Amino acid sequence: MAEEEEKKASKFEGLKQNKMILFIIIGVVALLLIILIVVGILIFSGGDESEAAGQAAAPQQQSAANKGSAANPNSSLLSVGPMYPLDQFIVNLLASGGGKRYLKTSIALELSLADMQAELDTKRDVLRDTIITVLSSKTFEEVQTVKGKQKLKEEIMERLNEFLVDGRVVNMFFTEFVVQ
Repeated sequence: MAEEEEKKASKFEGLKQNKMILFIIIGVVALLLIILIVVGILIFSGGDESEAAGQAAAPQQQSAANKGSAANPNSSLLSVGPMYPLDQFIVNLLASGGGKRYLKTSIALELSLADMQAELDTKRDVLRDTIITVLSSKTFEEVQTVKGKQKLKEEIMERLNEFLVDGRVVNMFFTEFVVQ
């Protein structure tokens, strides 16, 4: 009878150990799930921070690569080239069923070379005409979204770079953008 009690006690201790191991495994799995969820949230909501850190590590290489290419919306803005501000633009947007809409904007151009300013000064009227033509060819729906504004920037830069000789417009910034 003493042997039976020992067997029951040893079975009970074995079950107790099995339950403890099971709780430890469940705890580890739960901890791993929590870590995965936190990492997932950080990646999807704050992934730009890690990209910015990676871009900040080599801003000179990146700015040299971007000087000859079209604007890259993800490019590092830590080192901005020479700027060329333009006067304010007020244009009518194309009618899209909702009456007349006006766009009031100010633009600053980032240049690949500081020497370009003299060329831009002589071609200032051509710059303004080109920008007014592009802006007035848009509807409210085309310029109201962030993606639309980015597309507008790319189109303006492409058109401006067609007649520049000394360098290129690397990036363009809307310093004011009001649609009414």
